[in-house]
Amino acid sequence: MTKIMLMAGGTGGHIYPAAAVAEELQANGYQIRWLGSRRGMENTIVPSLGFKFCALPVTAWHGGRLRKLLAPFNLVRALVASLLIFRHEKPDLVIGFGGYASAPGAIAAWLLQTPIILHEQNGVPGLTNEKMAPKATRILQAFPNTFSADYEVVGNPVRAALCAMAQPQERLLGQHTKLRLLVLGGSQGALAINELLPAAVAAAKTQARLEIWHQTGQGKRDATQRAYQDLGLAATVVEFIDDMAAAYAWCDLVIARSGASTVSELAVVGVPAILIPYPWHVDKQQYRNAQWLCAAQAAEWFEQTDLRAEQLAARLDYWNDTRPALIDSAQRAWQLGIRDSAERIVKVVQDVIESRAL
Repeated sequence: MTKIMLMAGGTGGHIYPAAAVAEELQANGYQIRWLGSRRGMENTIVPSLGFKFCALPVTAWHGGRLRKLLAPFNLVRALVASLLIFRHEKPDLVIGFGGYASAPGAIAAWLLQTPIILHEQNGVPGLTNEKMAPKATRILQAFPNTFSADYEVVGNPVRAALCAMAQPQERLLGQHTKLRLLVLGGSQGALAINELLPAAVAAAKTQARLEIWHQTGQGKRDATQRAYQDLGLAATVVEFIDDMAAAYAWCDLVIARSGASTVSELAVVGVPAILIPYPWHVDKQQYRNAQWLCAAQAAEWFEQTDLRAEQLAARLDYWNDTRPALIDSAQRAWQLGIRDSAERIVKVVQDVIESRAL
């Protein structure tokens, strides 16, 4: 049986797209192994999904001065561990999705002449993918123009339930008179969004025609709920949303960060959005992700440091009063969506394996 080693970790943005591909590969008869950090969230998530996890002694390369000084030593240690794991597991091919384990894993694969496929989830290439691109057998990107070269665009894998949802016209046309606003604060909680939204809703002229479902992130629910209550506003406020298909089906408009997975989901489902990119990434990856939707008039984005409640309130009023424009924006998003991303990636795997057998 052909064995595939996936390398992904650190954040859900790397792990969950890789998991979707792992499931599709397994369904096509491939044996799966997963390389990740023993200290990362993948250490618990991957075994719970039923895949064999191969742990590396690796942590973030960036951080304080001591961590930076130790980075070369830690990379060599993780590389040696990767080589030992590869010698034992003997994968036929590796796929790198990013995260701290991808760097030593990709170097080990190259040294052992194992074919490498790289998948970049964001509109800006991560450090490992950028450095290892010349050594890779195939390079895949979620969004166009991520790399300087014209590599294949395959999208980001998203949940099957989202791919199966009805088109925007069917969901949005004439369903209700109020604007249903879904606010996504992320798993860690985007403090700026959580603090801004209650004030923006209170300032909206169409406030009486707004329905709010606000996901705050861990530990942020109570403070956000109080902010709505203090302003006399009704809102459904939760820490997490387990059924994102139900949330997207309910809403007319999303306010969120522009992480790669969120942007891909908005396109696949066909939901217009007001995006507030996370401003502190060194490479400004969320700005590039947002621009992909905005260039197609499927979303609009605002700089967090400049955005005020009154400005956001005006945009809520606009979308509440112009439903045809809302539906048009939703349809533009839907047309961008790649709903067979995992299948496309598996097809690339099959092509590489077959070419090696010739």
